[in-house]
Amino acid sequence: MNRLLLSFFILILPVCQLLAQPISWLSDCSDKTFCFTSGDCTQGEVLIYETATTNCGNPNINYSYRIDLFNNGGYEILSSLDTVTGFFPAGTHRILWRASDNCGQVVQCTYLFHVKDCNPPSMICINGLTQTIDPPDCQITFGPDQFILSLSDNCTPNNLIERAIRVKDSGSGFPTEQEVSYGICDNGLNLVEIWVRDTTGQMNSCNAYVLVQTGAPECECNADSDLGFSGCARSSNNERLSNYTVKATVQTPAGVQPAFSKVKSVNTTDSCFSLVVSPVPFDNDYEAIISASRIDAALNGVTTFDLVMISKHILGIEPLTSAYQLEAADVNNSNSVTTFDIVEIRKLILGINDTFKDVPPWRFVRPLANPSDLGSYTGLIDTYKVQLPNLQVDTAFGGFNFVGIKYGDINFSAALRGEADERTIPTPLVFETNDRWLNAGDVVRVEFTVRESLLLDGWQIALSANPESLQLMELNDLPESDYKLSAQALKAVSYEGTGKKLSAGDLVFTLLVKALKSGYLSEALWLDKDNFNAEAYVRNWDNHTWKQSIDLQIGGANSGSIRSVTVSPNPFKTQADFQIQVEKTVNTRLEIFTLDGRLVYSEHFELEAGAPVIRIGSSQLPEETVFVYRFWAGNQLFSGKLVKL
Repeated sequence: MNRLLLSFFILILPVCQLLAQPISWLSDCSDKTFCFTSGDCTQGEVLIYETATTNCGNPNINYSYRIDLFNNGGYEILSSLDTVTGFFPAGTHRILWRASDNCGQVVQCTYLFHVKDCNPPSMICINGLTQTIDPPDCQITFGPDQFILSLSDNCTPNNLIERAIRVKDSGSGFPTEQEVSYGICDNGLNLVEIWVRDTTGQMNSCNAYVLVQTGAPECECNADSDLGFSGCARSSNNERLSNYTVKATVQTPAGVQPAFSKVKSVNTTDSCFSLVVSPVPFDNDYEAIISASRIDAALNGVTTFDLVMISKHILGIEPLTSAYQLEAADVNNSNSVTTFDIVEIRKLILGINDTFKDVPPWRFVRPLANPSDLGSYTGLIDTYKVQLPNLQVDTAFGGFNFVGIKYGDINFSAALRGEADERTIPTPLVFETNDRWLNAGDVVRVEFTVRESLLLDGWQIALSANPESLQLMELNDLPESDYKLSAQALKAVSYEGTGKKLSAGDLVFTLLVKALKSGYLSEALWLDKDNFNAEAYVRNWDNHTWKQSIDLQIGGANSGSIRSVTVSPNPFKTQADFQIQVEKTVNTRLEIFTLDGRLVYSEHFELEAGAPVIRIGSSQLPEETVFVYRFWAGNQLFSGKLVKL
């Protein structure tokens, strides 16, 4: 019997210990602050309690605390209550809390609580003061009391409240200055900060102004010089040019003491600029250097048309007529225009390089007296230099005019040039090929021909393929240096300085493709108009080269019911409008796919002659991505990219 009882207690004891879990605080047990009681600067009312939790079978918790008044190492107050309440003297005190449960678990925490003055001094300030500066000192000084209308504190007598003043935003925290002074060069509005602090460290502040006025002429400010510079910028073909930066550097010449250097730059959205470099001390020799620059994409204004013009110049067929054009063509900075420049521009157009390695996008130079003097382009000057001996007065200079030369842009087509090139043929040139059904795995040669006879100086084109449907494998009929080919994209250029005569149906190039899944060629290949301008450069009846856009037609001529399909805006956020030019009533179908071939929109429309608009809302294409659209009208197909932001 005794052996059984002993076994019972041996089994029960471990189970009880397993059920008891560590006790823990629910409250944060952190430092606390209590303010003085209203009307009393010696004590404040305190209310503190902490809460713990336990998983012990009996949830009752016993609390007790000890308080070390003034945190000096001894506990003067001991209590088994769960709440601290009552009035405590001003100062910092330490409290030790203890909580225990019925399973014998104990937890403790300790922290400080502060009883202090929480109210800063109360202060009312005037808005500001106006003061005239007169001889002989030509200076005026202000203290904080000149701005304070009333001041009081709940515990600190007025004579013990600290005052301070400083220039606005000239520092942080309580100022160390007791006064601020203004001299003859401080005319106008000057802002100040007025601060007060009681004996417990509570602070308050206000802002005011000092309006300084100059009285007698003897007190006029003339300690430093303001140097002003102004001018305008034009493009190489004398159009207004904007969005550029001008920099002025004013410095003492080498060896002149005391040495001085100051740089000022300004970004202007207008064609003309003005900037001021100040202050520049009097009684010294200086020189000013003025220059201009423009941040831009290297490809801005650069097309295969520029390659055509350089080729004609090199061959002597149609020489360039401006020194600025020669500089724009010299992208390898060799002081000559050669086929090496063609190579660098071609790499930029094809996307092999994204910058010119030897020149920036723009060069700003001083205007030439005679730009038609082609030999003058090697002597172009980038800066203006002005000598300022023994500077004594404020000075303004004008006439710092610049010509902005966009490297690679020989035909002056860069953005912000002004009106568009007048020599542009409005109707597009069509590259076409037959549509066909491709079975998965088929490898075929796609021949692209011209629809009409013409004398072609050059062209540029970009094609994109659906990565799920088609792989671009090989390009024929063009030199390797004239194209960049990947599995899903083609960029190609062609330029003939002497012109190439083509008849309707003549071959332009051949593209070898592989079908990755079954479908029509027209559904998987399209003209990439979003990232590259498809252009042809056609020799016209007057023997001049004209620019003409290129359309790609897969599957027959665009002579049916639909003349054109354009999308605007593209990219779009809220809605995209398909603007259709319809010659006669026709049944159409608009389909929109993701790049992986998933159909996300399909709708039929009966369109009447005119210019109807099909609007696609944001909710109809919920994804923010790139889509491919196909617009069918009978045997006509229009396709392209649609981007939602």
